[in-house]
Amino acid sequence: MRRRITTLAVTAAAAAAMVLGTAATASATGPGFWLRSHHGSLAECQAVGNAGADNALWSRVFICNPFAGKPGVYELWVRY
Repeated sequence: MRRRITTLAVTAAAAAAMVLGTAATASATGPGFWLRSHHGSLAECQAVGNAGADNALWSRVFICNPFAGKPGVYELWVRY
């Protein structure tokens, strides 16, 4: 019985962490966006975003956001 309760508690904690992590990421970029890659300049990020859209890897809607952890680094967020 103790083992079941521990397993349920661990599973619930893991599920809550996943939901909270996903919610924080989604709120930063909007619904349906996924982090694809990091780039050293805004121009490079936009070029990779356009190339992926041209090759139908993701939709024409993508976002290049400055990375909060490091100045001069941009995150490419894409919508599939």
